[in-house]
Amino acid sequence: MYPILLGINGIGYGSFTECELNALPRLMNIVDRGVVENKRPQYPDKSWWSILNMEPTNNTQSDPSAAPLVKLTRSTLINIPVANPTYGIYSINLDQGTSYREEVNKVVDAIINAAVKTPVIAAITAPDRFLHSNQLIKCDVYSAIDEAIGSLINSGVSSFILFSPYGEPTGPNEGEHEEYGIYIATISRPRHYDTVKLYEIGMLFRDLVDSALGM
Repeated sequence: MYPILLGINGIGYGSFTECELNALPRLMNIVDRGVVENKRPQYPDKSWWSILNMEPTNNTQSDPSAAPLVKLTRSTLINIPVANPTYGIYSINLDQGTSYREEVNKVVDAIINAAVKTPVIAAITAPDRFLHSNQLIKCDVYSAIDEAIGSLINSGVSSFILFSPYGEPTGPNEGEHEEYGIYIATISRPRHYDTVKLYEIGMLFRDLVDSALGM
């Protein structure tokens, strides 16, 4: 299968133990891990444009498929939150109209189907959509994600970057998150003593695809 870049908006390492997860903590002990840095306020569209453009700036464009990272890697896009509804072969409205389990499972199914033919860039927005207003379901949301990640890895994916562009929601409003997200990947971060920046995630995925395709 081709390499996968999967961003999960709004999760952090702090809840891995609290929510008694299995797949994500296990991956942390097998592949490279680090911390993604993104200062407040953090918005999904601006964060993702920095990744897709591979630049510290977050200038928006009209067509995500024309972004440098997408063009260079020829990736399939799934549920990318640069617009509302999201962009890609699977798309939802950025509200609570789609349950977190439905989104998580359909995104992972779409990744598995697409990664047979192309690299994949995908997003899960469930923590962002639900946890600003209801922290009581946090472990249910995390468990749904953890189970789906386990299925994804068991499907044969061997080259991947799992990350969150910012940490957990810290208030009721979008833009209010912890400033540090997760980075779990089969490609090492550029500086082991430093945090990973958003634009570097795009560059790392480009390098991961190049390596997988022997370029």
